[in-house]
Amino acid sequence: MRSSKKLQQLMLDVEELLAELSDEHSTEVIELRDRIEGSLLSTRRAVADRKREVAVRVGQWAKSFDTYVTHYPRLAFATGVLAAGIVGYRAGTTAAARR
Repeated sequence: MRSSKKLQQLMLDVEELLAELSDEHSTEVIELRDRIEGSLLSTRRAVADRKREVAVRVGQWAKSFDTYVTHYPRLAFATGVLAAGIVGYRAGTTAAARR
């Protein structure tokens, strides 16, 4: 299970536990519930911020790639041919080694 799925499952379990403790009105339980709710909120914010960072990085990479292809089309084509040749060569050697 991926760590993000584990984190989501943990958050769901904690929310379920908080729902079960909603009937308790002792001072310690109320204080603990408030601290846990604050932690859940900060965790959700951190996860949302992380997703935004990834989207920004992908956008920057795409812009850089677009600039490279736009300004140097022949070099970009040659690079693509070279990369495809390397992948084809590696696939051929791997297939030959399996025989």
